[in-house]
Amino acid sequence: VGNHTLNIEAGTTIKGSYSGSDVAALIITRGSKINAVGTPTEPIVFTSAAPSPSSGEWGGIVICGKAAVNTSFNATASLFQVEGGVDNANGDGLAGSGDAVVPALIDNDNSGILSYVRIEYAGYAFQPDKEINSLTMAAVGSGTTIDHVQVIYAKDDAFEWFGGSVNCKYLVAYKTQDDDFDTDNGYSGKVQFGLVIRDSLIA
Repeated sequence: VGNHTLNIEAGTTIKGSYSGSDVAALIITRGSKINAVGTPTEPIVFTSAAPSPSSGEWGGIVICGKAAVNTSFNATASLFQVEGGVDNANGDGLAGSGDAVVPALIDNDNSGILSYVRIEYAGYAFQPDKEINSLTMAAVGSGTTIDHVQVIYAKDDAFEWFGGSVNCKYLVAYKTQDDDFDTDNGYSGKVQFGLVIRDSLIA
């Protein structure tokens, strides 16, 4: 449901469930915000709840914003249904502004802050070609702050942007199995200081 804010304190570790087909993912819906602000010595960690974790055991983080996206859903322009089976009857997995009461594009939309955050072992394959990435940014606006985010052991993409205009800095993708940085549907933001470290034994 929109218009809520999730605040996460520095040093917090959040563990996603991994039981069979009941796989956790954190979805920030349109109009809501996540404020996850860690520090260099107390990062916020999102990881698997498994005792011995491995890649793809939980879904990851999906942020749905109201900015521009050059696709349509159910014949409504500038509306995107996020991959991975995260949508529901309430439209909580939709991004973009195409079905807004005032259908103006909100490129400076603010979905909160991710800073000094590490995302581990995420990237669940809901169906072939419909996976959840470690960090999915769907129509996320430039009012959002994303910096100093590290993704490690991603099963699918580490970072994927679907439209939107968010600017990101200091992103690290470590031992990803699919794409490290992936952009789709008219992403128009900027990424500065991105580091990719691959492992040929993994992918």
